[in-house]
Amino acid sequence: MKTRYLLFWFDVEDCTMPRTDEAAKRLANILTKYGVRGTMKVVGQKARMFRERLRYDVIDALSVHAIGFHSDMHGFRPQPAEYMSKFDWLEGSREFERREFRGLEAVRLCWDKDIVCYGQPGSNWSPQVYPVLRKWSIPAYVSNYGYIGLHAQPFRYGGIINSSHLYGKDVQGREVSHSIGLNFELGAPGALEEHLKQFDQSYSALENGGVISIMNHPCTLIKEEWFTDKQKSEELIEAGYEHFETFLKTVLSYPNVKTITADQLPVIYEDYAKDYIFSHDELLSLAKESTEEINFHKDEKMSVSPAEMFGMFVRFIHFYIKWERLAPGAVCRHLDGPAASAESDTDVTASGSDFSDSINKVYDFIEQNNRLPDVIAVGNKRVSPDDYFTCMARTVIELIKTSELPHTVRFSPGINKVRSYVDEDLAVKGWSGTMMLPGFTAPKLLEQAYLQTWTLKPGILVNDID
Repeated sequence: MKTRYLLFWFDVEDCTMPRTDEAAKRLANILTKYGVRGTMKVVGQKARMFRERLRYDVIDALSVHAIGFHSDMHGFRPQPAEYMSKFDWLEGSREFERREFRGLEAVRLCWDKDIVCYGQPGSNWSPQVYPVLRKWSIPAYVSNYGYIGLHAQPFRYGGIINSSHLYGKDVQGREVSHSIGLNFELGAPGALEEHLKQFDQSYSALENGGVISIMNHPCTLIKEEWFTDKQKSEELIEAGYEHFETFLKTVLSYPNVKTITADQLPVIYEDYAKDYIFSHDELLSLAKESTEEINFHKDEKMSVSPAEMFGMFVRFIHFYIKWERLAPGAVCRHLDGPAASAESDTDVTASGSDFSDSINKVYDFIEQNNRLPDVIAVGNKRVSPDDYFTCMARTVIELIKTSELPHTVRFSPGINKVRSYVDEDLAVKGWSGTMMLPGFTAPKLLEQAYLQTWTLKPGILVNDID
């Protein structure tokens, strides 16, 4: 029987009611009592308040667990999606870093340990955060919301493992949910039975193993609802803690379950493609899959994003142009997607010389910028990354088979399959969430979400943990 990995995580965020500090402490201690480490995603302002209130007992209780980051000022205007929605890819990333770094430093100051994940407040998801998370050495994205989902299990996007969309259709086409929220309903009549039913359904559907995401906001043990200072009755508060502890004990009794923290997601879903040197035969296989469509590759051992293939194809062809011989292989490295959308000119055919010149320029661009170009000049024509990708795939095949570049190349429309994993309905729903300004929309964020699907690939369970 395959292992189900239980990811218990907590958004430690409320700054309006001091008693919610105690809720975070009690939940952390319940986990510790049963030998479970959770992932505590802490807001920067909350971390500062722990220190101002001298709540070192809370800091110590949480220190047993993994610490994540949950924005600097949760709920403060402008929200992350609001301020990033005005910017393009590069500007949005810089603005996120400028506004949120203070919160990251506050959380680090409280615990003096590695920050294991980030997750946005509410529905404030944005693709521009990923380059910044990599810069900050944050290895995982943990949330219950995002525009992107892939078979209801963890996936890589933006070069980082994500557990932000563990619901929808699984790889077998079944409608499933591996995301369980334990929040305001804790302690209410019948809620425990419903939560255990959800867990059992998720557990049963993971015949081949996988992750079940179990989340809580500690403030929901204390408050009656979001954005209020109304407190639950003492009886309901205590019932909520009992509910949580009983749920924890029960799910731990299932066979073949292990609990993990966010920093263990990159371990069990280790990226074997990273820095792997693909041989001629392996490149040929990838290229044959890519002559007409843009999609990720997956086998039992590893997965490869379209952007990673794009980079390998460029490097392989560039090596031949420079040295007039075949490279022994091509190394797989992360590239971000394009920063802006573009379309090809119609009926583009180019000489081998113009194509070689374009390869050299694209090679220089990706090495300097670590992302795909928005559009590629081939002679006096413009070619989109989609159409350039499929043309490179055909060129790699010919190059490996004949050790010669074609005299002319033709660019035909590539069918972009990875864009289908963007959920526009969910994006629109998120924009109207309770935290967002009335009438808020973010078409630029949606465009960037599509562009960065070049980085999308499934996580593959390759390792276990002790």
